[in-house]
Amino acid sequence: MEIWLNCIDETRIQINSGFDYVLTNKLNENEASDIFLDKDNIISRNKKKIGKMVEISDGNDQNEAVSLIGTVEWILINCKNWKMIPCENLIAAAQNSGTKIAAIVDNEIDLTAIAFALEIGVDALVTKPELVELAIITKSQRLEPIEKNLTTTVSSNLMIKTGKISEISPQGIGDRVCIDTTSFLDEGEGILCGSFSKSLALIHAETINSKFVPTRPFRINAGSLHSYTILSDMNSKYLSELKSGDEIMIVNEKGSTRIVNIGRIKLERRPLIRIKWISEDGVEGEMILQQAETVRLIKFNHKPISVTELKVNDEILICNSSKTRHLGTPIQAFSQEY
Repeated sequence: MEIWLNCIDETRIQINSGFDYVLTNKLNENEASDIFLDKDNIISRNKKKIGKMVEISDGNDQNEAVSLIGTVEWILINCKNWKMIPCENLIAAAQNSGTKIAAIVDNEIDLTAIAFALEIGVDALVTKPELVELAIITKSQRLEPIEKNLTTTVSSNLMIKTGKISEISPQGIGDRVCIDTTSFLDEGEGILCGSFSKSLALIHAETINSKFVPTRPFRINAGSLHSYTILSDMNSKYLSELKSGDEIMIVNEKGSTRIVNIGRIKLERRPLIRIKWISEDGVEGEMILQQAETVRLIKFNHKPISVTELKVNDEILICNSSKTRHLGTPIQAFSQEY
């Protein structure tokens, strides 16, 4: 994917690197990196015609663009109202035709979406100077495997340990949080969550079939609203602070992580249960979860287990930290949680 710096009707701005060409309607014979747009919307490079710009505001304009496919090297589209659907339609129509699609993009939200439209994306992003940096990042993401770009970002591996259950007790009725993500989650995956930042347990996603309820393979029933969980930047938030659009860390039973977006938070009052554990190196942790068969932790043998089946001395997967947290940021300072 190429990046074109959009300088139509603008004074040429000096940006040293990152873009491939400058789109301009001011002919400058000394600039080999320019793509020139003339008054008839013909685009050329080095005085050679390479295509045409089509301004798309209705179906007839889209049909005009489609009619050019196979006859020109580039079609530059400038979508006035609808943006995603015309881009998708032209990307699909241009497949294997030899014609490339460039799109003028004026805002951050559209830039990433158009870059990955139909999981293929346009061949060139034409954007203003203030969006060049984001376009460069998006271009680098396009070079990665597509499944990682659209739904996940690979993070790092965590040290997963085991904790032995020391106490299980009812906690009455309280507010619990379900996290609905915008990605499918796999068996063995979930989030790290707990009452104390020094030790978090791995809560399994709702990916397991049951004869009583359907699966929700995008959901983690994460527990009481005071609990910590880990974000994409390794900082933490309380479950009560999470919102749609936040990025959280998904962890599997081996400690591999990836980042997904939250689509929705669901807060409801439910019966709660408190589970306490201690790791082999003496670190204590606890969490408060909804008391329901569909809420599962992961045992030492990597098998999910419902919280309603847990017993004292069962061993579950946890992750410990030697750092305390200040406003979600891990720091080296004294702190006690109990």
